[in-house]
Amino acid sequence: MNDKTPEQHVPMPQQTIEAIAKSFYREATGYGFRRQDYLRYVNILLDLGLETSGTYHPPNHVQPKPIQKPSDEVLAAVVVRPYKSSDFKMLKKWVDDPMGRLFLSSMPGVKRDLKELVHDPLSVFGIVSLNGKAIGALAFLNIDRESGKAELRKLIGDPIARGHGYARIATKYWIEHGISTLGLRKIYVNTLDTNLTNIRLNEELGMRVEGLLRDEICIDDGYRDILRMSLIVPD
Repeated sequence: MNDKTPEQHVPMPQQTIEAIAKSFYREATGYGFRRQDYLRYVNILLDLGLETSGTYHPPNHVQPKPIQKPSDEVLAAVVVRPYKSSDFKMLKKWVDDPMGRLFLSSMPGVKRDLKELVHDPLSVFGIVSLNGKAIGALAFLNIDRESGKAELRKLIGDPIARGHGYARIATKYWIEHGISTLGLRKIYVNTLDTNLTNIRLNEELGMRVEGLLRDEICIDDGYRDILRMSLIVPD
C-alpha cells in the first residue's frame, strides 16, 4: 500500500497565462500568422502538454529553473547609491530612451514628469552603479508611510549593462533598503502584461500577481493591460 499523497496541482495564475498568450500573439501577428497557423500551433502545444505531467509551483516555493548565483565579484561591483541632483541629466536621457520610457508610466494619480517625481516628498530615488559607473535607477513612488507601502520602479539605462542580471541584484538591495530603512511592509510593481522578462524578474524577487488592470495605459496609440504584482513582508 502506498502511503504517499499525490502531489496537489496548483493552477497557474490566469493573469500569467494571459500575459504569455498575449506576448506570443503580438509576436506571431508580426511574423505573419494566419488563423490556420494559430490552430496548428495550438494543436502542437496540446500534444506537447500531454507528453508531460508537470505541476506548476508558485515562484516563492520552487523555482521553475535554477537561477545562477552571481559571483562575489559581481555582487561587490553592483551598488545602489543615493540619487544626486547632478544625476538628473543622465536619468532624463535614460527615460527618454524607448527602452526606458516605461519608467515614467504608472497608475493614475502619479506624476509622470521626471522633474516633479524626483522632487516629490513621496518619492525616493537611487542610482545603480557598476564598478563606480552609473548604469541605472531605482525608485519608490507614492510612499504611504501610514500603510507602509510604495510602488517600486527599476531601470537599467545603460544598454551595454542590460541582460547581465544587474537589475536583479540592485533591486534586491533596493527592496531590503525599503524594508529596513523606509519601514515598508508592502512593495508593489506595475508592469506591462506582455513584458515576460520583467514578470519573471519580479517573481524571482518574491512578488506575486495581484491582478490584471485592463486597458490601463496608452502606449503607441494603443491601450495596454497592466499586471499588478507585490511583495508583502511577513509579520
